This record gives sequence, C-alpha cells and structure tokens, in this order.
Amino acid sequence: MALSTRIRIAIVSFASLFYFKKRSKVIFYHDIHSDKKYTEMSTPIEVFKNHIQIILENGYEIVSEITKPIGQIEICFDDAFLGLFENIELIKKLKIPIQLFVITSYLNKKNHINKEQLIELNYNSLLIISSHTKSHKILNDISVDEIRAELKDSKSELEELLGCEVSAICFPEGKFNHRVVQIANSLDYKKQYSSLPGFYYNEVCPSVKRRSLVQFANKTEFESILKGGDHLLSFWYKYKHYKK
Repeated sequence: MALSTRIRIAIVSFASLFYFKKRSKVIFYHDIHSDKKYTEMSTPIEVFKNHIQIILENGYEIVSEITKPIGQIEICFDDAFLGLFENIELIKKLKIPIQLFVITSYLNKKNHINKEQLIELNYNSLLIISSHTKSHKILNDISVDEIRAELKDSKSELEELLGCEVSAICFPEGKFNHRVVQIANSLDYKKQYSSLPGFYYNEVCPSVKRRSLVQFANKTEFESILKGGDHLLSFWYKYKHYKK
C-alpha cells in the first residue's frame, strides 16, 4: 500500500513544524531535463533550479560530503540517465557538487550514459561517481553470493574504468537488510545510502545513511522536507524497505 501524494504532503508539512533544526540531510533525484525526458522520474530543469535556490535561501551549504550535523545538504542522482550528462553545464554554472550512483550493466543502454560519457563526467571535480550495484537487483530478494557479486562487480568495474576508488553505494530501491550491510562493509563500502527519509546523522544502522526523495516536490513540500518533515515518514519507509 502506498501513501497518496496528498496525504504524504500533508504529513510532511505538519511534521516540519516540529522537526526544524536545520539538520544536515541528503536529497536525491533520478534525472533532470529541459526538453527531452529519458525517464518518467526526471525533474524539470526549472524545478531543480528552484530547489537549489530554496536550499541556499534557507542558509544551507551544498557539499560533496556532510561533515556537520547542522546546515549541510548532499545531492545525489540515481541510475545515470542521459539528462544529467546533457545538462552538466548547469551543474557547473551552479557550482554544486553531485554524487552519481551508477548501475554498471546499464552503461551504454538506451537513455543512460555510456562509458565514455561517464569518464568525461569523472573529470569534473564537482561529481563523485559511486555504485548502484551491477544490475539493480533487489538485494533483499537474492542469495548471499548474488548480493556479493552485485556489490563487488560494480565496484571493481567502476574503479577499473575510472581509475579511482569507489567507496559508496546506494541500494536499489533503497531496500536492504542486515546481511546486505555486512557484505557491503566487507567490500570496503565506507558509506551506504538507503531511500529512508530523514536526517544524515540519524542512521538506520552504522554506515547506512538516510536520503530524501525530492524529484517531484513542489515548493511547499520541498521546504517542508528541508525542515525535516519527512522524518515522520521514516517509520513507514523503514517498514517497507528494511528487513533485519
């Protein structure tokens, strides 16, 4: 059962009245577009720019890695769709760091960036390239050997292609369990990202960070999420995404 958009926005807006302490958090998107959309999960350029403006107007700093409990925002993009590559000049103009989570078997696929484009993006100091597994399998539903292969192969493929360490991973659909975390730790993924909303330092378990999905958020919802209103929904998302 999914929460309707109207109910979700109402909960987030109400909860933001109580949670606001300008706590640091991670927000994420899937793609951005001006004209051509490569996924239905894409965010219009103007909406994205408005989000950035709201972040800055509220006194947050956009950083490549959160180091303080207050006042910092990390921005992530999942799946490596072509829109981000085609609009990279906007990212450069805004001077905002981005973490891009890549599904390695999707490189060169339709609507996704190819290996040459990923290498080009990696030359941009504003971008951090991280793993989104090899083939985006739901890790809760597969065997230990398959989990290890998904995490290990994507890490080694990216490191070989880019010539740099890959130390972070985002779990497909944000779903994970205790054994997924154990395997990720054993493969030296220093940070693991879920899709459970909330604050950065309110970890689900050691090394697993919360992220808030904002790709379709209007001004009211986005401001409420920044203030921590979606933290109230974390219990619902934990029930749906995390299995011990």
